[in-house]
Amino acid sequence: MPLSPALLPQLSRNYLLSPLTAQEISRVAQRAGIRSLDAGTMLFRRGDEARHFYLVQSGLIKLYRLAPGGEEKVLELIRPQQIFAEAVMFMENIYPVHATAVEPSTLIEFDSQDFLELLQENHTLAFRLMSSMSRRIHGLVNEIDQLTLHSGTERLIGFLLQGLPEQAENGVVVTLPASKQVIASRLGMQPETFSRILHKLRQAGLIEEDGHDLRLLDLAQLKHQL
Repeated sequence: MPLSPALLPQLSRNYLLSPLTAQEISRVAQRAGIRSLDAGTMLFRRGDEARHFYLVQSGLIKLYRLAPGGEEKVLELIRPQQIFAEAVMFMENIYPVHATAVEPSTLIEFDSQDFLELLQENHTLAFRLMSSMSRRIHGLVNEIDQLTLHSGTERLIGFLLQGLPEQAENGVVVTLPASKQVIASRLGMQPETFSRILHKLRQAGLIEEDGHDLRLLDLAQLKHQL
């Protein structure tokens, strides 16, 4: 499905596309399209030729690898307004992970080759993009720090607090974006460990749990544990 011109302002807010001028974004959008996926639909497999990168409009996409025993290791959960598979076009042009829709999802699909041609024609744009991607890499390094240097409790609390506005108050409800098993894999822990930490937080009076909804009862104490 072709991309509506009404979506162009949305594209400029993304880190990869923000260095582009309005004219350059219009050019990229001409080769882009809308892709809809049902829950459980695989977008691409590890080893597939990487012809596109994507921006999530709605829904949730998980990026993962399969261990030799068949179990999934979730590397990232991609939420609305996040982009993914963009770095592959600068590498060996095959997807290094699997990508599957966790829930019904709508994506903007970009043509990788067209984007590379745009960079080749405009070296100034390429340098602007390098600066933007450097900031993105810095953010990913911080994520690695969270996963490797922090305890399971710290990682889970950080995940719950992620994205909350500064003015959030006690009692704010956070809805888990995926199953506990998927989130546990993303945080580098077993589902049993994930459940034990949630139980400990409930026992401490810091959260209340109702299915996928978690009510954060004491934000100050939760932040203190980070």
